[in-house]
Amino acid sequence: MERKEFLKKTFALCGLSLLPAAVMESCSTASNSGPTNVNFTLDLTTSANATLNTTGNSLATNGVLVICLSASNYVAYAYACTHQGCQVSYSKAYGKILCPCHGGSFSASTGAVLGGPPQTALTKYTVTKNGNILTIKS
Repeated sequence: MERKEFLKKTFALCGLSLLPAAVMESCSTASNSGPTNVNFTLDLTTSANATLNTTGNSLATNGVLVICLSASNYVAYAYACTHQGCQVSYSKAYGKILCPCHGGSFSASTGAVLGGPPQTALTKYTVTKNGNILTIKS
């Protein structure tokens, strides 16, 4: 084997040996716990937030996914998937939170992982309703 051919094969093998590490890193569990120090309000009488007046609807704002589970039951979660940070959304049809990137799913009532690659629940925030005002806090 000539020196040039030997070096080509050696460098190719070295490159291939790094591939598994790159693949493993690309789908590793990320630290996507969501925003901290969350503290904002939503006025349900404004058109921008009116969707939350209907059971089963949701709204993504300020890094948070707010869901109306019933007229008096609202929940809020970080809308970054805990697997790799993709934006999750609420599926009214399935009644759960879904991640479009790798098929992760979460409970709408608790934020717990239901399936897919995520291993950590979504960060849940406290939601209180006073009249037409929702307050979301960490």
